[in-house]
Amino acid sequence: MEHSELLFKIDSHSPLPINVQIKEQIKWLIGKGLLKPGDTLPSTNQLANQLSINRNTIQGVYSQLKEEGLLLIQKGRGTQVASEEEITRFKTQSSYFPLIEQTIKEAYELGFNIENVLLSGFAYMQLFGQPLKRKMRYLFIECKVSSCTFYLDEIKRMTSAEVDTIDVSSLPEHILIESIQNADVIVTRSDLAEKVKKFADAAQKTVISVGSTNDVSLLLNMLRG
Repeated sequence: MEHSELLFKIDSHSPLPINVQIKEQIKWLIGKGLLKPGDTLPSTNQLANQLSINRNTIQGVYSQLKEEGLLLIQKGRGTQVASEEEITRFKTQSSYFPLIEQTIKEAYELGFNIENVLLSGFAYMQLFGQPLKRKMRYLFIECKVSSCTFYLDEIKRMTSAEVDTIDVSSLPEHILIESIQNADVIVTRSDLAEKVKKFADAAQKTVISVGSTNDVSLLLNMLRG
């Protein structure tokens, strides 16, 4: 589907550069499903004319989003939203979007200036960093063998990390996917590693197989860190 009539909104008085405004709006349109995989975006000339800005600004935005895997730029075919796989990965990584929507809605209902709230939040992060250091989350998948149990016990002994264990044989696939998305590191048996990895790769998570010497070394280094 072509989207030459997409209505982007820019504010020349905003502290955010215009290219950042456009780039983040495209991400939101993709995140909310208003732009779908394979959809065609306005040409650089069309969007530049619509927004009364230099076409090089649009070209730069499209190029950045191409590098991030969200857009495809092909000669003769224009600029399109990337494949279903890439967009699914992006949505997984951007699962905070609903939280942002809810926060903005609540701030608006309380009568706050939304832009001031967001800028204040950005300044807070610059000054103080993360308000709380989040605990690492380890997910052990079908780790009933002694080697798995050893590393499970070591993580509990050496760290304050959150540790979950699941048995995929009695679990619906969507629960497995959700559990992987919520974890930072996934640990499983070597014979299950390939099956787990296909879900973990989509969520860009690390999978450690206790049957691999290299992976076990990685796990121990994580614990020491």
